[in-house]
Amino acid sequence: MSKKIAYGVIASILALVVGGCRAAAPMPELGYGEAPPEVKVEKEMSVLDTSGHRAADYATIERLVIRNAYLDLVVPDTEAALDEINGLVDELGGYIVESNVDQYQEGLRAHVTLRIPAESLDAALERVRGLATEVRSEHISGQDVTEEYVDLQSSLRHLEATEERLLEFLEEAEDTEAALAVYEQLRQVEGEIEQVKGRIQYLEQSAAMATVSLDVTPDELAQPIQIGGWHPEGTLRNAFQSLIRVLQFLVDAAIVIVVLIIPILIVIAVPVAGLFYLVRAIVRRRRARRIQPEG
Repeated sequence: MSKKIAYGVIASILALVVGGCRAAAPMPELGYGEAPPEVKVEKEMSVLDTSGHRAADYATIERLVIRNAYLDLVVPDTEAALDEINGLVDELGGYIVESNVDQYQEGLRAHVTLRIPAESLDAALERVRGLATEVRSEHISGQDVTEEYVDLQSSLRHLEATEERLLEFLEEAEDTEAALAVYEQLRQVEGEIEQVKGRIQYLEQSAAMATVSLDVTPDELAQPIQIGGWHPEGTLRNAFQSLIRVLQFLVDAAIVIVVLIIPILIVIAVPVAGLFYLVRAIVRRRRARRIQPEG
């Protein structure tokens, strides 16, 4: 195969790669321990029309949604609540991502992040709410990644077709130069395939396992400090506010003194001082003249 033919092959391969969807960003690290089970998602999500362009019917496919939840709970006993949460996670086949516990005189305060199967999220949240005497805040969100998932599937099929053609060209190469040129393109396509597959796997795993973050506070620690009707935290807050107002007044006064009052005093003092020294000098001269004849 001559150089001209080899370069023609490479040009056609590049045109084929550019015509399809480019690979998505590399898959970020999950950081959640063992990989969760793969989510079942409809694989045939798009078709290629006669022009080679993707024509996906988003209305007929199964949605791929990454779900997250946050709850701020007040519980009778933090340790008992954590035991219940750990049991719930084991029961659902999930795992603990992060657990932080702080010791206070009034009890333990904990922050827990866990991963559970997405289809069990609603039931799990209902169980967690049942542990609390008060749910101070709750936030549930979902990120729909269906469109990106469909694009990645289309891109993967296109890249795999390109890989097959490159392998055929590599087998037909008649000289080393042409073979090396095709091999270099093949390496690039294989790298993009790995990136797309990694991103697809990440989206499937993220959609399969929902993330739940919990702040757990005991009743005693959640209650405001009160002694015989006295609220020291209110007094402390008022004292800080008064301190801030005093410091603000002092700073404002210093600015006014430096920027306004001192320049005005200088402007007034200079002529007055000059007049004072002039008068004193005149008086001294007159006294000196009176003393000279007497001498």
